[in-house]
Amino acid sequence: MNPSRIDPTLGPIAEIPGIVPFTGELSQQGYRLSMFLVSLRDAGNRAEFAADEDAYMRRTGLDEHERGLVRCRDFVGMLAHGASVYAIGKGSGALGATLIEIGAAARGETVAQFLAGRPSV
Repeated sequence: MNPSRIDPTLGPIAEIPGIVPFTGELSQQGYRLSMFLVSLRDAGNRAEFAADEDAYMRRTGLDEHERGLVRCRDFVGMLAHGASVYAIGKGSGALGATLIEIGAAARGETVAQFLAGRPSV
């Protein structure tokens, strides 16, 4: 076990392929991006974003890397950068994606593959 992968309070940090541990440092790094995504809940902000995406992203303080993640709709990259999964969910509609599409992308699957792996009720 890598000693740097041990949380003094919780013990070893699980290393699961494809999972990004959401740490305090990562949360701080992704704070601007998370706040941008949450801002898209507001209809006026969505309209401003739709009219000129880059201008809105600059106004909200996103750096070039963060703007690139949004431009590419790279939801996995947003998670890796530290955006909160909840913030991504809030902004997903304005970015033209459903939560199912984001879940499939996070798993590296098509929507059909993702849905086929869900339990039926």
